[in-house]
Amino acid sequence: MSEETTSGSHEFSGLGEVVSLTSAPQQIADHILSGIAVGALPEGTLLPGERTLAADLQVSRSSVRAALLRLERLGVVERRRGRGGGTFVKNARPETLAPMAGRIDEFHAERRNLLDARAVFQNTLAATAARRRSESELAELRELAQIYSQRAEAAAARTADAQFHFAIARAGHNPELVRMAIDIDTKINAGFRHDPFSAELFDHAVADHAAIVEAIAEGDAHKAGQLCEDHFRSTTIVRPPRTT
Repeated sequence: MSEETTSGSHEFSGLGEVVSLTSAPQQIADHILSGIAVGALPEGTLLPGERTLAADLQVSRSSVRAALLRLERLGVVERRRGRGGGTFVKNARPETLAPMAGRIDEFHAERRNLLDARAVFQNTLAATAARRRSESELAELRELAQIYSQRAEAAAARTADAQFHFAIARAGHNPELVRMAIDIDTKINAGFRHDPFSAELFDHAVADHAAIVEAIAEGDAHKAGQLCEDHFRSTTIVRPPRTT
């Protein structure tokens, strides 16, 4: 796969919404660094090419090139030429990321308000679903919760979790609520999911999902909303891994 080839899913699409054009190269570099630090971009991950990134982020190709050059100089990514080449995550070891700890912490600090807003909003979505869901939507939620419980690997679990919560949003029968859910998710994840992952958090989420579904099934809007908000706070608003 060449450097200009994307995975087809435009993984970084949406980052333009959170990139400050006054400091685009550093903002892009910080975002990728943060993804590496929390394990969303493990060693060996192929990043989209410069042209694809520039189009997705709505920034100049030179800004993307400058960001990738900064990361290359830091030793966290590498460029490979020829067939199967591209820009790959090279080094995600804590000691390598330690010099960037301040910038990574700053990036996460800026996201805390968004994470708080998402938790509050998810309360509303689950409560609305409890009042309006159909039997077929309830069956879908049960199925998606079950699917999630079988995805004990970070990338697959994050995708399954997103599918479960977007199904809750759809069960509210209001397309504007769905749009708002997508908007806030895009701003938070901005191209790749940053939510922390561990076996303990996964087990916690499996139990949370089951409890949320049951509250929605019972039509208990208050309980469903509070369970969902608590779920997001306990599984996503956590201290990011230290890079020292």
